[in-house]
Formats: sequence, structure tokens, C-alpha cells
Amino acid sequence: MRFRRLALAAMIAVAALVPVTAAPAAAMPAAAAVSRVMPVRAVTFNICGNVCRGGETAATSANIAYRIYRLRATVALLQEVCYSQFLALQARLAPYGYRATFARQAGGGQCDNDDTKHGTAFGVAIVARGSFASRVIYRLPSPYRDASEGRVVLGATVVLPRRTVFVVTTHTTTRGPNLAAQLAALRHWLTPIAATSPVIFGGDLNSTPQDSALNGFYTSFTEANRTRTRPLSTFIPVPRKIDYLFGSPGFLTPAGVARADTGYSDHCMYLGVFR
Repeated sequence: MRFRRLALAAMIAVAALVPVTAAPAAAMPAAAAVSRVMPVRAVTFNICGNVCRGGETAATSANIAYRIYRLRATVALLQEVCYSQFLALQARLAPYGYRATFARQAGGGQCDNDDTKHGTAFGVAIVARGSFASRVIYRLPSPYRDASEGRVVLGATVVLPRRTVFVVTTHTTTRGPNLAAQLAALRHWLTPIAATSPVIFGGDLNSTPQDSALNGFYTSFTEANRTRTRPLSTFIPVPRKIDYLFGSPGFLTPAGVARADTGYSDHCMYLGVFR
């Protein structure tokens, strides 16, 4: 299905995020703020690669790679990606100047057992038509015991032509007090960085725009869709918006959004363009 274009209307502190592996996650260089001429075409997509796709690799990676390329995406934020799907996607996009990085979130029961390091891992990934200057992975807090899987956040300093952006993606837990704790930790970590540097934060937050836990994000960032009262739905089975692309004000200005039901997931692929 084609994208429908929509016009826009006129750790607990970092310490709460447990590092899994980290390269320096410092704020962007001040020089990055001057290069605003290149639009950033950001895509976020929960591909549902383990459950909806049963871990299938060839068609899934081909479909997503094709869409990223055809959309001329600058960066793509992916969730629920089997590691085997990530490798195939990375290989397909590399000839077109894309690089990719992956963070393991949990084990996927249907994902291929790819190698001794990752096994049946699935998690989140960032794809960029540029290079990575640094990378950081934190495990999100889950202070309230439950049976849900562990969650991580992946951040990468992406060097684009004439522009550098700190890109961050995550897939938070589905509900309850752990969801609120994870959103609070993300907000406390990212808000100071976004105040001084270009940041794109997005992914599947398992929250609707009206949820009070997102108040801080709407205060400190500008969501690509801009509005909280008439949001663009991104989840298919029960139509609602739970996928987001936030840009730091003063560095990234929303210029348009689009979405598409790819037929490969229970989420729409969601595109946001930032100037």
C-alpha cells in the first residue's frame, strides 16, 4: 500500500538506565546546529518480526529494505527485529550507503539461531544513510516485578552530510508502572541533550498521545505529527497512535508525516520529515 501524505496543521536520571554497552553518549558538537539545510527523513517501524513474521528473514528484510530505500529515509528506527532479519536488512542496504546498528532486547522464540553471540535474539535497530560516530545501549528500568521481557534503548550519533544527529529508539513495555518508570527514565536522560543538540527520539512507546506519561516529551520535543488531539494512528488491530518521532525544538522542525500499512506487521510504517 502506498503512503498517504498528510498535511501538517498551522534517569529518573541517566543512572536509572543500566548500561549494556556504551560508547560516549555526549551531546552533539556545537557545529552540528549550523547545518540545518538537509532535511532528515526519519522512519520508525515495529516490524513484529518474531510474532507476526514468525522469524522469517528473506521476504521481511527485502520488503523493509526496499521501503527504506524508496522513501529516501535518512534514518530508520526499527523495533521487534530478529537479529537474522537485521543482518539481511543491513546487507541489502549497504550498497546504497546505509549503515546499521543493533541492540539485543530479548530472545525471540521464532527467530533464527544465527550465531553464538546473539542466538535467537531480537531487539531494536537504527539504520542510517551516514556513519555512526558513537553508540550507547541502556537497559530500561523495570522496578516492579512482572513477567514481561526486558527492554533496552539504543542511541547512536549519526553523521549525515552537513548534519549530525543523536538518534534514539526503544520499545517500551506494554503497560503498568514499569511503563511509566521507563518513560520517566528516558525523559530525564534525553531532555537535557535535546535542549542543546539535535535529537530524534522514536519508536513504539506503547502509549497514546493523551497519556500523562508523555507530557514531558511533548513539552521538551516536537512530535512529527505535531498534534495530540487528532493523532495519526499507527497501530492496526485497534487503531491508535503508539509510535512516535520526536525532534528537539530549535534544531529539528517537523515538515510532514506519512504512514503505510505494509502488510508485514500489526503496526504502520511511520515517516516524519524534519527540516
